Amino acid sequence: MNEFQATAVMIGLFALRCVVPLLMTAALGYLMNRLVDRWEAEDERQMEMATAEPKPEVVTAVPATKKPSLPALPCWLTRKCDPARRDNCPAYQHRATPCWATRQQFEGTLPADCPGCPIYQQAHA
Repeated sequence: MNEFQATAVMIGLFALRCVVPLLMTAALGYLMNRLVDRWEAEDERQMEMATAEPKPEVVTAVPATKKPSLPALPCWLTRKCDPARRDNCPAYQHRATPCWATRQQFEGTLPADCPGCPIYQQAHA
């Protein structure tokens, strides 16, 4: 091997040693940025879903072999709560669970008026 070829090989190997890690670092950075963008988009979708107003539940008829269904009207309508009280009520804010269960969870005890309520009585029948 002559001196020119040896110099060319040394320059080529040096460039390879510097360029390949640089390209790999750039590719890894690009992929990480795409992953972070995807995570941020998922977080935005979750935040939009969390802030969206919940749809009222529709109670359907249950066959006679199962427990009787809860009344079609939620407790804030059957008790005729005013809007200020209703907006602060945990049962109104968490409509997916029964009102008595939500109030018991958030207030620590079952409210005194719940055992006489038809919604509570039907759930424990």
